[in-house]
Amino acid sequence: MEPLVIINGEVKSNVSIFNRNMQYGDGLFETCVAKDNKVLFWDNHFSRLNNGCDRLNIKKIANSVWLEDIKKALSLSSEKNCIVKLILSRGNSLRGYSYSKDIEPVRVVIVSQMNEYKTKETYSLEFAISGFHSNPNLAGIKHCNRLEQILARTNMLADEAIMLDENQSVVSVTQGNIYLIFGNKLITPKLERCGVIGSRRSIILELSRLTNLEVREDDISIKQLEKANEVFVSNSLIGIQPVTSIGDYYLTNNPITEKISAAYSSITQDIKSWTCL
Repeated sequence: MEPLVIINGEVKSNVSIFNRNMQYGDGLFETCVAKDNKVLFWDNHFSRLNNGCDRLNIKKIANSVWLEDIKKALSLSSEKNCIVKLILSRGNSLRGYSYSKDIEPVRVVIVSQMNEYKTKETYSLEFAISGFHSNPNLAGIKHCNRLEQILARTNMLADEAIMLDENQSVVSVTQGNIYLIFGNKLITPKLERCGVIGSRRSIILELSRLTNLEVREDDISIKQLEKANEVFVSNSLIGIQPVTSIGDYYLTNNPITEKISAAYSSITQDIKSWTCL
């Protein structure tokens, strides 16, 4: 299907040449899963979006407005299972980094086809040629300036690439968060200086605690990564994907990851995890 686009509540597919998102990446975005006019884990997406607005001083859009836009877009789409991408730009300005106090945000909803994702039996990671540079002011939020990830995926040969910071600490993969298991401990990188706090990350950490794992956020070195018993990655589209190799380092069994993945699959089937439109 052709993607369906709604801008500020109207069906159209072009924005002003002066849109600050296009000029500077001055905006935020979310990638959601929708099915039968319901959105999965909407509260997590909306919370992260609002947190980004607070951090970047972008005017917030009410929850009811976003849901009305999504509802309209889904009603006009022929697909029952969709990817719903939200983009929020600070607005339009002629030129220059500064902006007026009365600038009005531009909101975009894009509905596109959802290709069914199945967990791969083998999933490889490599180290990205581009990494993150620390900036606590931007850490955690999903802003639209994603050149670091774009560079990281250039000429990528593995299924995914691990992004490091300037201290060579593990931050994430290019399109998701990463988790390491050592015995009964689950460790995921701190994201206080850089990286994105994924919409599924808090859910996975809570499910891990319920699986009686000790959960910790910490700095992770390459040497630690290559000693992990199990490694998996997550994002809103793939859910949980076990990793079977990192360069020349192979991981053959993932029993704990399978338990967490089963718990995650179960919660996605719970009607309480979906917001009805």
